[in-house]
Parts: sequence; C-alpha cells; structure tokens
Amino acid sequence: MAKSSTTPRGSSPPNQVAAELKELLVAYARQEIVTPLTNLGATLKLGILGALSIGVGLVFLVIAGLRLLQEEASGVFDGNMSALPYVAVLLGLLVVLAGLVAVKGRTSRGGGREPSGTGTTDDQ
Repeated sequence: MAKSSTTPRGSSPPNQVAAELKELLVAYARQEIVTPLTNLGATLKLGILGALSIGVGLVFLVIAGLRLLQEEASGVFDGNMSALPYVAVLLGLLVVLAGLVAVKGRTSRGGGREPSGTGTTDDQ
C-alpha cells in the first residue's frame, strides 16, 4: 500500500502558507499605509511652501503700500497724522485676510449650494 500524505492534494505545507501570509500582509501594509502617507507628505510639503510664499508676498505687499503712502503723500501725513499710513495699511491687510477667510470658508462648505433635486420644497 502507498503511504498516505497528511496534506490534501493541492495544498501547501504550513511553513509555506505562513511565508505567503507574511508577504501578503507586508504588501497590504505597504499599499494601504506607507504609500498614502508618502503621498500625504508630498501634499503637505507643497501646502506649507504655498502658505509661506503667500505670507512672504503679503509682507512685501504691506511694506510696499506703506512706503507708497509715506513717499507719495509726504505732505499729507505730517505732524499728528504720521500714524495714518500705518493704520491704512493695517486696515488693507485686514480686508485682504478677511477675503481669504471668506473664500476658504465658501470652498470648504461647497459654497452653500444644495445639489439639484434635493430641495426641501414640495412640488405637488
């Protein structure tokens, strides 16, 4: 009589199954954890670089506006009115920042518009 095998026909030995399971888990972890984190890191780098660029640009814009007011209107802002260019530039900066916050709020909530066909009015 032939000796019977303990593993059914077509199945692998347990240590080979364990090695395949380990490979599968490592590939899954790489696909679902490592790759998205790498993509997130690249996105964050670009976002931080963009925010720094906008910040530096706003600082230069404020300084340019202040210099413009001080140089071109030199006779107007003399004496007691010497702080007025600083106040004007500060108000301009606040208006720009308020506009940026308003645009950010509108885009993050979808503009406050409802998708078509989902209104609450009764058509009947």
